[in-house]
Amino acid sequence: MTMSESNKCFNTSAPKQPYRPVVIVHGLMTGDVSTMQHLAARIAKLHPGTKTYVIDRFCGLASLEPLWRQTKKLADDLLRICSLHPEGVHVIGYSQGGLIARGMIENYGNEHNVRTFVSLSSPQGGQYGAECFTKMFPALTARTAYELFYTRLGQRALSVANYWYDPRHRDLYLKYSAYLAVIDNVKQQNSSDFNLKKNTNNDNDLRTMMVNTSTAEISNITNVAETYDDSSQMIEARVTRAIAAVCAATAEIAERHNDDNSDANSVQLSSVKVTSVDVDTVMAIDSAYDNYYAEYSKNSDPNIKKLGLTRLQHLVLIGGPDDGVISPWQSSQFAVLDSSGKLVPMRERRQDDIYSDNDPIGLHQLDMTDRLVEYTVPGVNHHEWHHNEKVLRECIIGWLD
Repeated sequence: MTMSESNKCFNTSAPKQPYRPVVIVHGLMTGDVSTMQHLAARIAKLHPGTKTYVIDRFCGLASLEPLWRQTKKLADDLLRICSLHPEGVHVIGYSQGGLIARGMIENYGNEHNVRTFVSLSSPQGGQYGAECFTKMFPALTARTAYELFYTRLGQRALSVANYWYDPRHRDLYLKYSAYLAVIDNVKQQNSSDFNLKKNTNNDNDLRTMMVNTSTAEISNITNVAETYDDSSQMIEARVTRAIAAVCAATAEIAERHNDDNSDANSVQLSSVKVTSVDVDTVMAIDSAYDNYYAEYSKNSDPNIKKLGLTRLQHLVLIGGPDDGVISPWQSSQFAVLDSSGKLVPMRERRQDDIYSDNDPIGLHQLDMTDRLVEYTVPGVNHHEWHHNEKVLRECIIGWLD
């Protein structure tokens, strides 16, 4: 559906009725809670009396925390809000926040009462573009990112690794992805996903990196991590260490590619020798969290995930060709690229994928019952979606009953 077509659907001048509350989940590096307050204020203006909840956890640097950590904590908030409003709530997830929102809706499918989920320029099909991350990780490229992101260290270090989808390495994606492949229900999560001590061929870096750190230091780091301290200061400290580790690893990967003048496929992270204490710190902290998140993963029931989405009254997918960050931009509507770089739209992802006959997360069911709505909106930059008045009026507000 285009924006011009959507004008026929909604008449925002109609008499206003009592509206259900709206929960807004921010995106990656969107600063403090004030960045989403504009959207909340405009919803309340267009729908007077609407109660809005703007999630205020994992803002700024903390938004780089691995997505399972964010999903678990934010789900506590969402379920508490749901309990306060038995009439049901709506959820808007912007950018990375759309993936977190979907994770919450799926994993608590028999507990939430979300009626409409608006995915606002969120990479539901995954991200395969590194340009937006180069300020933070100058050596990161789409061609080589898989060498770090498709390891247990990568998956446990930063959120962006959790939804990285490299179409040339789907086998590694299915093997290592600890979030996107799991919420797509194409992979069952198990406790080994959280076990950094378990080595495989692509994880030898965990041994080669584990140097220059004393047993006493590792013990001290682990003791701190085991407090499960999720204060903003502790989260930012963890993320800062993770950023340093990823920067060191990506720099080593880039240097080796330059030295060897070799193809990306021939360079394995097992040959990267990063000796930064920051890498060791990340590993120790993540190891300390293993039991906690492995316990959480026991709730990852495939049937519950499908129930979570199919209970929705509407799933609204919004994206556009001028986004400039989500890559491919059609990922906002569950599209992916194949190994040759050809776009595979959501409805063609049928072979052991999200739109297959067994309908792993219920997209086909939503689609066939006219509850899956797509908007393609040109002329909107990624950082403008939650401020764009036309998008709000013509693509969002009419679904918030």
